[in-house]
Parts: sequence; C-alpha cells; structure tokens
Amino acid sequence: MMKKSISTTLLLTTQFVLASPLSDGALRLIQIGSEIGSRDVVMRGQSLLLKGAFDLYDLDALYESSKQVRHGNVLMGYPPHERGANEILIKLVRQSYDPALYDYALHLLDGSNGFVKNEFLALNLLEESFEAHSNAHSAFVAAVIRNESLVPGTKKTQRIGKLLAFAILNNIKGAKSYQTQRINSGHWKTLKPNSWKDWIKNQ
Repeated sequence: MMKKSISTTLLLTTQFVLASPLSDGALRLIQIGSEIGSRDVVMRGQSLLLKGAFDLYDLDALYESSKQVRHGNVLMGYPPHERGANEILIKLVRQSYDPALYDYALHLLDGSNGFVKNEFLALNLLEESFEAHSNAHSAFVAAVIRNESLVPGTKKTQRIGKLLAFAILNNIKGAKSYQTQRINSGHWKTLKPNSWKDWIKNQ
C-alpha cells in the first residue's frame, strides 16, 4: 500500500546532493521532463526512482522519494503528501541514514513539516550524525543548540568547542563567525530566530 501511495505523489526535485547513480539519473529525468513539460519523461524518472527505492532498496532513492512526496508535482497533478514523506523519513532515521538524520533534526528544531518541536531529540540526532557519519553540518548545529541552551544542561564548553572546531576545520559556512560572535565575545543573549532552519540556511 505504501508503494502505491508514493507512486501517486511523486514530484519534481532539483537537488542532487550525494545521490546514488540510480537516484541521480532518475532525478535528472524528472527535472528534464518537468522543464520541457513532458509527463512521459517525468514518469520514466519516477519509475526508475521507485525501482531503486522499493525493488533495490537504494536508500538514496528512498530519501529522494520522501522529498518528492513532500512537495508534490504540479505538472503531474500530484499534491504534497506530508504524512507519507514523514513516514519514509522516519524509516530512514531508524537506519541511521545520515541525510535523514540531519533533515529530521531541523524539522524538530522548528516543529515544522508535520513534526512537533523537540530540541532534545534534534540534538541527539545531530550528535549521532556527527559521531557516526562525521557530518560537519550536524556538528555546527549541535554546537549552536548546546551553546544557546535550547536543551537544558547541555551547555558544556568542552563539547561545544569540539563540535565547532570540527565544523570550522571542514569550512562549514557560519561556524567561524558564530565562534567569534557568540562564544569568544562572551555574548550572553540567547538567539531566538523565527525559524532555526532559515537561520542555519542563511549563515
């Protein structure tokens, strides 16, 4: 039933971040088909993505499917399906699939996209992403959560320093300036952006 549900809600996506060759090829077909207005080309891309996600159990293809399901596709007449997207995302999180860990954590920080705000779980997911997958983006966000005391009892100087150092060494945008402006300066006022996801994106 899940396969049928997803097959009727796939959409256009133009992000090709760390995708497997199979999912990358499928997404390119979907993108090209959408650009030229060809439903047939889009459907070929969707079929390839579904084959990877459900027949070959390609985690990259499954992850890209979740993103497509979340946004819908105007050309194909598919509406967004937030619940279906979240079910796939959580399934990937349970397997410690790193892009899903990071995305889920950002959703939890703001309580967005059908998820209830939970900074504690978000921090745990980001720490797992950093420890298990050496994700420097996760290290930066985890450092911010700890330093801004979003989760009580986690503002530990040594841990924050380790996370930020890793992010800075990996040239994560905003990490060095955050260290200078929010830690070395002794700035005390807690950040309260309207959206943490937007704040991170705009660093």
